[in-house]
Amino acid sequence: MEKTLELVFTKNDGSKKTLSIADPREDVTLAEAKAAADKIIEAGVITSSGYALTEFVEARIKTVTVSVLA
Repeated sequence: MEKTLELVFTKNDGSKKTLSIADPREDVTLAEAKAAADKIIEAGVITSSGYALTEFVEARIKTVTVSVLA
């Protein structure tokens, strides 16, 4: 199974942006994810279609099962 931590943000145009982080720690907490998201917003280093990230919405773990066809 492949896991991805997804941080969801609101942009200053009102739309949402999801930032995906591969292979998160198994024990990552909501508090840690929110703290990281807050730092990303404060730094202002990520934009989407020219719009800044303004607010943290949620954190979630996405789990995907990959099956190779033989």
